[in-house]
Amino acid sequence: MLPSRHIFFGAVFSFLIILFFPQIGWLGLLIIFLSSVLIDFDHYLYYVIKKKDFSLRKAYSWFIENREIWLKLNKEQKDNFESGIIIFHGIECWILLILLIFISKLFIFVLIGVLIHMIFDFIDLYQYNVPFHVKFSQIYTHKNNKSKKRFKEYKY
Repeated sequence: MLPSRHIFFGAVFSFLIILFFPQIGWLGLLIIFLSSVLIDFDHYLYYVIKKKDFSLRKAYSWFIENREIWLKLNKEQKDNFESGIIIFHGIECWILLILLIFISKLFIFVLIGVLIHMIFDFIDLYQYNVPFHVKFSQIYTHKNNKSKKRFKEYKY
């Protein structure tokens, strides 16, 4: 899902949560909203590692360009290519967040923001016929990638 949509849905759902649970306060609202958007920082990290470039603008353009190409592929074509490892989007990160709740209750708000983000990512995956595992488990995605081609090897 595009960042602008995550910002919109993150804001809407953060405000809905504070309407129903005002006891979370403005700090809780801010943490929920920011974590629902900033989780996508891992996409930028993926770009930096893959391209060895720190330009946020180029990273955004690269993802938009690749997304447009990717969405034109049918399911069988998509299944032939490896998926990116985006570390904050997997259950492995969610388990870590759950454990961090024992250190600080503020991580509950981070987890809520991440869950908001992931709900909309899963809707997006379903809409574009992409397997859920690409954003459910990064360990599984890594293992699954071993038998697949890199996306840029595709001749389009």
